[in-house]
Parts: sequence; structure tokens; C-alpha cells
Amino acid sequence: MSRSIRSLSVAVAGLLAVLVVAACSATAPSTPAPVATPSPVASPDAPQPTPFPTPVVTDAPSVPVSTPGAGGVDGAVIPLDVFLDHLVTLAFSDPEGLIVKAVSGSAKDGMSVRWGDAIVRNVDPRTVEITWVGLPGDEAVTLVAKPDGNGVLLRFGQQAPPADSDAMGADRVAVLTFANPVDAGDIATDFTTADD
Repeated sequence: MSRSIRSLSVAVAGLLAVLVVAACSATAPSTPAPVATPSPVASPDAPQPTPFPTPVVTDAPSVPVSTPGAGGVDGAVIPLDVFLDHLVTLAFSDPEGLIVKAVSGSAKDGMSVRWGDAIVRNVDPRTVEITWVGLPGDEAVTLVAKPDGNGVLLRFGQQAPPADSDAMGADRVAVLTFANPVDAGDIATDFTTADD
């Protein structure tokens, strides 16, 4: 074999080796270079995400329990704070303007008095607290205030159990402030039913 053919064979073998290495490199897996992703730019015409509304916590509206007026509380209605979760209101008729302020007292569980009775006590010289009993449940009670000799008659109109009943009742309490000093002993109470 001539020297030139041998040189050519070595050159071809070298070239083949280079090609094999190149081919192997081309087929080997390579890790891709990280690609930067552009951050989205909101178009002015694109819909904007709706923000999640933050709930607003407000106190429950308070019901005024005091209803003073220049001529007393005639025609006013106050809610009574009763032990059970019932809506009991007290509506006034006070044509003489004897009462200038009325608020609910805080009723306790059960019956503090018998049916048709009331506890009347002075809180101060012009204010009395009255505790009486009504049927448990929602009810609109009426109260008519009238002069009675040197005292006052408070006539309550409300539902009542049948005569000789052993029905359980629930306390109701009202605190009444009069225009003039009044003694609890001079206040008479009377209880009638709605149809009396």
C-alpha cells in the first residue's frame, strides 16, 4: 500500500471519528437555557379582576326604649325586654300627660307575681318600676294612665289565661317617670283583656 493511500485512509478515519463525535453530541439531550417570560401588561380595554369585597361589620340598629315627649308618651310604643325571645311592646294612652318618660326594665325568668297583680316600687321620687306577668309569646300590651283621686290608675290591656288556670306566665317590667312626684303606694293597677 502506498504511502499516499495510507495517509488518505488515516485522514478519512480521522474525519469519520470527528463526524461520529459530532453526531453523538447532536443526539445527546441538552438542558435548555432558561427563557424569560414577559410579565403580562394589562390592556386598558382588558377586563380588570373584580376585587373581593371586604365585609363591613356594623352594630345592629338599636331600638330606642325611651320615648319622652312634651305631652308625655301618649301614643308612644316601647319594646319590653322580656326573658324569652319574644316581641312584646307596650303602647301608651296618657291623655293627661302624667308620664314623661318610659323605658323597659329587665325581666327575669318566671313569674314574680300572680296573675292580675303587680309590684310597684319607687326608683326615685318621680320614677316607679312596675313588674307584672303576661303570657309568654309575642304581644302588643296597652297601658292607659289616668288620675285616680290623689294617685294614678294604670290599666294594662293584654291577653290573659282562662279563669282558674295554672298557666305559666312571664315577667314584664316597665320603668315610668312621671311629671310630678308620685308615691308607689298611690298607684293602682288594673288588668283587662283585649276584648274587655
